[in-house]
Amino acid sequence: MSFAHPFARILVAYDASPPADAALERAIALAGQFAGDVVVAHVSDVWAPTVFPLETKSPRGLRETAPVVRGLDAFRRELLVRAGERVASCAVPVSLEFSTNSVAPGVLDAARRWNATAIAVGTRDLSGMARTLTGSVADGILRNANVPVIVVRESQGSQGSELERLIVGIDASQPSEGAALFAVALALERNVRLVFCSVAEAPDPDQIAGAYGYDPTPYVHELRVAARDALDAALHYANAVDVYPDTEVVDDRAAASGLIDAAARQHADAIVVGTHGRRHLDRVLLGSIAENVVRRSDVPVIVVPAGARLLPGVLAAEAVSR
Repeated sequence: MSFAHPFARILVAYDASPPADAALERAIALAGQFAGDVVVAHVSDVWAPTVFPLETKSPRGLRETAPVVRGLDAFRRELLVRAGERVASCAVPVSLEFSTNSVAPGVLDAARRWNATAIAVGTRDLSGMARTLTGSVADGILRNANVPVIVVRESQGSQGSELERLIVGIDASQPSEGAALFAVALALERNVRLVFCSVAEAPDPDQIAGAYGYDPTPYVHELRVAARDALDAALHYANAVDVYPDTEVVDDRAAASGLIDAAARQHADAIVVGTHGRRHLDRVLLGSIAENVVRRSDVPVIVVPAGARLLPGVLAAEAVSR
């Protein structure tokens, strides 16, 4: 195939926490399904153990550093043992790397150095108002990654270990196109069943009629037509390589809840969404759809940045070669 294997190498952000263990379990399952390998990356954001005062003629008192070094070494030994126990029975190659950095930048740097094709990160199971944040590390990785990021909650590590059915969020945006292409690549690699889902975001027609006194039916119809057009555009590249996703147009007030409900109805193993590849101040938010899906989904979410290395022309070239 002429494009990068989507899960050829999955880098896992690992700190031995339950969410990280869930991400590791999911990464191992995906690497096994797609014939890839796994890199377990532990990044320490504790700077003190890596910066020591040296003895000089200065009268300043020296801190006792040996206990800190021993403690750090003990933690890393413990983490090595824990990770080793987690992967001992798996059939895919696994490597472990330790580094010191701020955690999110360190994980992204490790992904770049290892030529990872995806990153797996765990988040805690939250509910209600506590779900307004996925966690600073996960957020930092999602906002800056240039490869797909698999977001796994701590209870999702062993649920449906392989990907068999995916909900793919589709609209008329460039990030949506990237998500569709990524999902098609998975379908080509291991015959994953895809459901392209587009949400017609419209308020309840009865409420509109009651509150404002007009019939919103023509407006809702236009939204549904636009959603259908977006699906047809996404199907163009899929069908060109003999991948034929199911499709669904969902009426919902918000795209995120529409996709999450569709995933439940379709018994999907994960949701695939795209996000803009913006940087700096205009990247304060991932975008309401991807962000809300990540925060609220009960199944793993694969977030595909606009800059991911799967381009429309690649699938077109693949179609020509078949």
